[in-house]
Amino acid sequence: MDLNDQLLLCFDSSTPAGSVALVQAGDVVAEHILNVKKRSHSDYLMRFVDELLEEANIEMSAIAALVVVVGPGSFTGLRVGLATVQGIAQALSLPIYPVSSLQAVAYANGPSDLPVVALIDARKQEVYAANYLWVNGVPQLQGCEQVVAPAMLLQLIQQRCYFVGNGATLYRELICETLSDFALLATTVNDVPRASAAGLLVVALGEEASSVKAQELRPCYVRLSDAELQQQKN
Repeated sequence: MDLNDQLLLCFDSSTPAGSVALVQAGDVVAEHILNVKKRSHSDYLMRFVDELLEEANIEMSAIAALVVVVGPGSFTGLRVGLATVQGIAQALSLPIYPVSSLQAVAYANGPSDLPVVALIDARKQEVYAANYLWVNGVPQLQGCEQVVAPAMLLQLIQQRCYFVGNGATLYRELICETLSDFALLATTVNDVPRASAAGLLVVALGEEASSVKAQELRPCYVRLSDAELQQQKN
């Protein structure tokens, strides 16, 4: 599918600051930020989709494809978001473009000549982390996504890097103390994944962007759940 002029409905529920956006031709048509703190994303997502379409004066039938952040991030938030997207995709026979939360944050913080280290708070004094290099207008993953203690990750860095994401914000002091002149830190403006950034990234990827069918959509948790960890211990 040529994504340049297609209207994309985009979702992120990987953090409490979830969002829904409409993206077309490399522009953000509209976006709603959820900021879920005391309630589930399930209380908001479809209502915000309806409001977004109404405000943009767009019918659901005009949507060409769906984009969704698949993680890593909140287990509960991801399950709700992916289930919502699967339901829409099945009802309208739409393709789904999965996007990494770490790559979305790396993209949102703009091109860099330096290696990019994307960090998202994973709680339990850990971060979800991935390294990227900007190639042909997009951040390309180097190695794999992981969940790791920040101090352990920082010990492995031997060159100047650009740190992005709310994990970098949370551990800013540790990063600066450990790496000194090796660390360039982004502002907090784009430190969490956004639905709009995910959609714009898919457009920027063009033919490199891969779609899946509803039944093929899977979350990328990176970390094992507490139940899986307990099962391993037993």
